[in-house]
Amino acid sequence: MQRKIEFFKFLLSFLFGIFAFVFWSSIFSGSILAPAIAQIPLISLSNGQSILAEFRAGVDLVSSVPAGLSRSENPLEGTRGVIRGDDRLPVISRSYPWSAIGRVEFQDENGDGYICTGTLVKPDIVLTNAHCAVNPDTGRLFQNIRFAPNLIDGRLKDEDDRANAIDLLAGTDFRDSNEPPHPDDWAFLQLDKPLGEKYGTIGWQALPLPVLINNPEQFIMVGYSGDFPASNPGATASAHEGCSILGSVNDSVLRHNCDTTGGSSGGPILALIDDQYTIVAVNSSEWADPASGAGIVNFATKISRIVEQLQAKVR
Repeated sequence: MQRKIEFFKFLLSFLFGIFAFVFWSSIFSGSILAPAIAQIPLISLSNGQSILAEFRAGVDLVSSVPAGLSRSENPLEGTRGVIRGDDRLPVISRSYPWSAIGRVEFQDENGDGYICTGTLVKPDIVLTNAHCAVNPDTGRLFQNIRFAPNLIDGRLKDEDDRANAIDLLAGTDFRDSNEPPHPDDWAFLQLDKPLGEKYGTIGWQALPLPVLINNPEQFIMVGYSGDFPASNPGATASAHEGCSILGSVNDSVLRHNCDTTGGSSGGPILALIDDQYTIVAVNSSEWADPASGAGIVNFATKISRIVEQLQAKVR
């Protein structure tokens, strides 16, 4: 679904955005997933009690790197290639932290498949956007939600590591508003496999807005964009290194200039803090010129907003 709105109105970079809702056939450059996506038990938009239980001891999330998993600051892993005309680089590294970021895959009520991005924050918990699990137009859950960690060129390191979502805790069901950017556009997916034990987890910090603004060109945005790479869109994540947090909207949503398009929704905006990769925001939507398609500014969900809601829920 592609939403057409007038110039200078918010245009969601949900999957519903430009390049966003794409059939698996286009995502895989003409090939389809085989075998067909297996039907999995439907999850319900409940209180996410099994997820909340994992936060009752505290809402702090700390990065972890499994023993034997290499670490690399270079998403290109061993190459020195630069893509001209685009600040994004292909994430072709199997090392941490890139290993902990993956593609969220799901279907609508008609069985059409779409993608978002998510990050392992606990062994069996993925952080993404609410609109990657709940249809903002209907309030209904998407179906067959799965997580593919560290997908590169449409391939996993181990094909058995594609996991199903079995529970959901979302910041909103969009009944209050389905106009982007939504300040509570966040969600946790609980997986049926503890993938973080193998691929690592990335923690978060709720940094004050002045700290974010006063550290320009220090952030990294990672996402499975529907227009990247050109040879196989959405099959490999992209990383924009050196982007900035520009400010906020009504003190509820962050503005940033990291390159993004549909499919990168839910992707982490990272900072290297005390030698640890840390999530400081979650990419969510964009403001674009519908006439030209040119992006004007992008938006992200604040970590402090998620932390506040989590703390209220676990009390």
